[in-house]
Amino acid sequence: MPDLREVEAGTTVVTAVAVTDVLEQPEEGIPLVTQLLMGWPAQVMGVEGDWFHIQAQDGSPGWAKVDHFCLPRWPAPSEVVQIVRATAGLTTAAGTVGDRFCTLFLGSRLPLLEQGKEFLRVALPRGSSAFVHREDAQIISSNQPVNKKQVLAVAGLYAGAPYLWGGMTARGVDCSGLTYMAYFVNGFQLPRDAQDQFKAGIPVEKEDLETGDLVFFSTIEPGPSHVGIYQGDGLFINARTKEGVTVTSFHEPFFAGRYLGARKYL
Repeated sequence: MPDLREVEAGTTVVTAVAVTDVLEQPEEGIPLVTQLLMGWPAQVMGVEGDWFHIQAQDGSPGWAKVDHFCLPRWPAPSEVVQIVRATAGLTTAAGTVGDRFCTLFLGSRLPLLEQGKEFLRVALPRGSSAFVHREDAQIISSNQPVNKKQVLAVAGLYAGAPYLWGGMTARGVDCSGLTYMAYFVNGFQLPRDAQDQFKAGIPVEKEDLETGDLVFFSTIEPGPSHVGIYQGDGLFINARTKEGVTVTSFHEPFFAGRYLGARKYL
């Protein structure tokens, strides 16, 4: 097995653990930039000790532990298995729930090897294989159509999740991580942070909002510092610092005077 600390800049590596933190600096306890899920690629920009300086698939730069990655050991798959539950178990054999050895998170993607009646066999990043229950996953192809109607449904899978700056999973997510994942699972990749999501979208008047559009607010600083997903009737789902992922009204005093605008992408 090659020493990953010797890979050249520009090399693509694959996340080999359920979730890895991408940090602002190569040091434990430093604030999160984002998180990567099993099967997600990253480009190595440099190495410092046991840390990769990487660029995530959404363009975010940061630092992550070298041993959380591997070189891809699979051919480019025609079909990929994507986790569509908040969490799902990987098992060593089909039908053996007791042999669950890893918990995957919504949006994890692994190549499909074999289809069974109740389980799907998937390739793992380090070269072995495992099984995931069909009810926890969907098979997607490279030409997966984008389904805007399901954006809100995916966001709802995070309901009650705690707030975590830079988080992307049901164990902790931030406002732009929630919107990123809601679109990503449905086949569309947004920028990672609220400011860039605001810049990338098509402006929408408030009276023309549709379910799945993103709504932005100026909260902790001037400009788009908070984002949610419009669900209709003056309500939006969002990740809040104290409440976690919850449904909020435009009329709530804190947000009523801080509305900045809305964006659509589809």
